[in-house]
Amino acid sequence: MKIASYVNVHGDVAGFHENGQVCLYENGENGWLKIREIPFGIHADLSLSEIKAAIRKAVAQLDGCKVFVLSEVRGLLNAVLQEEFGFRTWQSHGALLEQLDSVSRHDQAFIAAQAAKPVTGHTCSVPANRSGCGGGCSTHPSGSPPALTETAKPLPAPQSLGNGCYRINLAEILANDSSLNSKQVLVPFMASVKFTQLEVLCDHPPRWFSRELDKLDLIVASEQPAGNGKGTRVLLVPAKETVVHPS
Repeated sequence: MKIASYVNVHGDVAGFHENGQVCLYENGENGWLKIREIPFGIHADLSLSEIKAAIRKAVAQLDGCKVFVLSEVRGLLNAVLQEEFGFRTWQSHGALLEQLDSVSRHDQAFIAAQAAKPVTGHTCSVPANRSGCGGGCSTHPSGSPPALTETAKPLPAPQSLGNGCYRINLAEILANDSSLNSKQVLVPFMASVKFTQLEVLCDHPPRWFSRELDKLDLIVASEQPAGNGKGTRVLLVPAKETVVHPS
C-alpha cells in the first residue's frame, strides 16, 4: 500500500501554507519506507489553474497512490484531490511516520465498508458518492494515534435550480454551524463545479471575494438586498458567461 502526505521539515503532517514537500510512503517487508519526495509549493497569488497544475504535476509522480494525509480536510486543495483526482483524504497532525499503520487500517476498513454497503447497508451519514467518509462506518482501531481523525463531514452544497444555476443560503448555513466559514463552504464548490450562475444569500458579501474570485475566473454579476429584507443576494457568474436570471 502507498500513502502520500504533505510534510514539513520535521516530518510532521503540514498545511500547504507551510514550507514542505509531498512525500510518498510504501509498506514493504521492512515496514514503511519513503520512496519519493516531491517539491511542492503554492501561495496565495496563484490562480486556480496554476494551483491545479501544481497538484496535477505532484499527483503524476505518486505511482497510482489514492490515499492522501492532510492537516486540514476542508478547502480547495482537498476538494481538488477528491473530486478531480479521486483521492481518499484523511486528516492528521503530528509525525506522519508514526501514523501510517493507523491510516492504512482506517483506509482498509473504509474500503471494506464501502464494498459491503449493498449487502449490509450503510449507516454513515456521508453520501455514498463522497470519498470523504474517512472510515466513519467503523470505529478507531485500538492503539490508533489520537491525532488521527475521520475526514470532515460533507460540506453543505448549493441547491441546483437547473440549467447550471445554483442557490445557497450561506447566512443560514453559518448560523447553524459555527465551525464553518464562508470560504470553506463556497470555494470547493466554485472550484470543482461548472455553473452558469451561483446565487449566494448572505448577511454581507464575504471580504475574500475581492481577492479570490478573479483566481476562480468568477465575477459578481449583481449585488442587492435579499428578498426577505435581511442580508444580501449576490449573484456570481463565470467571467465570460452571459447572465441568465432564474425564474
